[in-house]
Amino acid sequence: MSRSTDRIIGKHGVVLVPGLEPGNHEPDVEFRQLRHFICVAEELHFGRAATRLFITQPGLSQSIAKLERSVNVQLLKRSRQGVQLTDAGTEFLHYARYLLADMESALERVRCVGGGRAGVLRAGVVLLAEQVIAPVLAAFHAEYPGIMLDRTAAVSERLLAQVSDGSLHMAFVHQVPVLATLTRVEWEVVRRGRLAVLISRRHPLASRASVALSQLGAETFLVNPRELAPSAFEGLKLMCAEFGGFDPKVLESEAASTPTLDADWHPIRQGAAVAVMTEETARGICPEDVAVVPIQPPPRSAVAVAWRHGDRSALLDRFLSFVRGYRDANAWSADT
Repeated sequence: MSRSTDRIIGKHGVVLVPGLEPGNHEPDVEFRQLRHFICVAEELHFGRAATRLFITQPGLSQSIAKLERSVNVQLLKRSRQGVQLTDAGTEFLHYARYLLADMESALERVRCVGGGRAGVLRAGVVLLAEQVIAPVLAAFHAEYPGIMLDRTAAVSERLLAQVSDGSLHMAFVHQVPVLATLTRVEWEVVRRGRLAVLISRRHPLASRASVALSQLGAETFLVNPRELAPSAFEGLKLMCAEFGGFDPKVLESEAASTPTLDADWHPIRQGAAVAVMTEETARGICPEDVAVVPIQPPPRSAVAVAWRHGDRSALLDRFLSFVRGYRDANAWSADT
């Protein structure tokens, strides 16, 4: 509530006037009485005000009289000529309007939060998926400007741990093997896409329009440190075994993140290693001296949205519903 009103809001919509708290003075001021007073002050006529409020004139008169007893001040002058505000009534009208405006604003905010149209959604986005997911986040913000997305970026394992313990409402993660083992997390795929290999422009495959995963069996794959992203590490090995027929040689990055920093590109530039990621992301981040060559499906990349099992908050439900609708309208999960 606005501090300018210099009033305290008690239970059941009662306005407690400082110095006139329960025990010192009864009865307290109710919001209903404020509405009645404002209407009379605007009409300066009890009959018209009663009609506007859909109550009887005697009932309105009793409400105003009770209000004046509560504040122990005469707010209206009544005469045969009509009704006028006292000086105190003019001052009280100013504060009463503030109070009602603040209450209506608070109620609308509460209804928006309760209906999932406002609030703060704590969302995780896995590293190297920002460009892939950005369109749906932008569309959601445009549709629901009252909802603030508090975003966190990390590897899939870390985001899933935060979803599981409630630190995040949801997260966009790569479809890593660990997903199938989590009992406290629900998930579904929201976007599929083509994978690509990032390779030195001096490499014999750099000029190809596309390559099969099996053609990369002799390469060394640059990956995150295994302790940082163990499930992604295992996912690469499973993918290469299932779709390429080989056990990949790996080079763990010395940096504590995915290969987006200049220091991480050195093995790729020199032809000592290659990296695999979503084609859309690869084309957005790779330097000019690194080639992006699409990998013929299968395999395909997959980004999933994950949330805590049993979480049915209105805010999360609204977000998931929007993401599903956007996915379906844009054929994000199509396998073709």
